[in-house]
Amino acid sequence: MSLIDQNGKLLGKINVIDFTVAAVIVLGVLGVFLVQSGAQVTSGKVVEGESDIRITIQIPNLKTLDSKLFEPGKKTSITIRNQPRGEVLIDKVQFAPVRITLAAGGKPQAVPDLAQSNSYDYLIALKDHAKITADGYVTEGVKVKVGLPIELEGFKYRVYGKIVNVEAVQ
Repeated sequence: MSLIDQNGKLLGKINVIDFTVAAVIVLGVLGVFLVQSGAQVTSGKVVEGESDIRITIQIPNLKTLDSKLFEPGKKTSITIRNQPRGEVLIDKVQFAPVRITLAAGGKPQAVPDLAQSNSYDYLIALKDHAKITADGYVTEGVKVKVGLPIELEGFKYRVYGKIVNVEAVQ
């Protein structure tokens, strides 16, 4: 495509790539004006509020010699569904040796499994801040829901578990 002035002189040629870049810039500017005018809805308008949340994680049958790997008050990095979230605060930690059920005297009893003396079941509560949407809690762009796989990583550990509870904390 070429540009010709009134006298028939050639002013220059328009490259297809230049035209495409110019069109994208014009459409981007128009999009910004549409969003600011309220004619277009953005994702920021679906946020219903913000809250501190507690995420409870279950890590079953973790084999370790150090049963106090997770310390309340310290930070740990988490990854939810392969999406890194960053650091959060460890709020509470509960752990118990892995147990088995034996029938002794006609009554079932749960006793520590001696075959797995270094195995523990953990329940870890993490504190975080999240946005509340119609679809649930979202923290740093990552949805947090019961049943999702989660990875905790610290200086001495990298373990996997499942989210078993998410609740707002007042």
